[in-house]
Amino acid sequence: MIPWYEHAFGREYLTLYPHRDDAEAERDVRSIIDLIAPDKDEPLLDLGCGAGRHLVALHRSGFTQLVGIDLSADLLAVARERLDEIGADGVQLVRSDMRAIPYVARFATVVSLFTSFGYFTDTGDDGRVLSGVNRALKSGGTFLIDTLNRDRVIANLVPREDKTLQDRVLHINRRLSADHTRVEKETRVIDEAGTEHVFRESVRMYTAIELEKMLRESGFEEVREYGSLRGESHRADSERLVIVAKKGTPTDLV
Repeated sequence: MIPWYEHAFGREYLTLYPHRDDAEAERDVRSIIDLIAPDKDEPLLDLGCGAGRHLVALHRSGFTQLVGIDLSADLLAVARERLDEIGADGVQLVRSDMRAIPYVARFATVVSLFTSFGYFTDTGDDGRVLSGVNRALKSGGTFLIDTLNRDRVIANLVPREDKTLQDRVLHINRRLSADHTRVEKETRVIDEAGTEHVFRESVRMYTAIELEKMLRESGFEEVREYGSLRGESHRADSERLVIVAKKGTPTDLV
């Protein structure tokens, strides 16, 4: 059976999240700059870059060495179009599974935004992603991951939702796995011609403690947690779970 993430992220997927736009990406990037102060002249990797809205915002903010990795050829094509429109042809886009990041000691910063983590059924695969990020970072490099806040999702899950977006009707069903570690989402989209498209998503929700343990096991140091990209303290009702981790320097690793 083909994993959901191999067929969900086509161009049609972008119509499901029209509110996730360039303005939001620009706010996210401003918050990231305030939170971790990445060097704009050092290489930065957007892992799971999708259609490139954060890469566009990063380029506009003055970052000079940007790379985006994603598995979806369709979304990477959209990202290329968006970047070319603003003259950002120097931004590299790479099609790759995030479990096999093709870089070693290349980046000063890696970011994983908009819940681009937790897709795999085997938690060992998520661990391989984190180990790959660690390998891709230079010594002392920073990894920022922005994902779901498990407690908030469990407490506020909306099982059924119907929406109308322009000429499309969306019927959305959500449920938790039996052990409450995953959130499963099915979206049925009916266009004006009556054609139905079905999108499924399944994301593992880690607690801050679980993610910190995995990051440290992957070689990270100085792991800090926040409730959003704006840097608030993380709580059960926080908007998001944001974790910032540092790769150890040679001195740290002795």
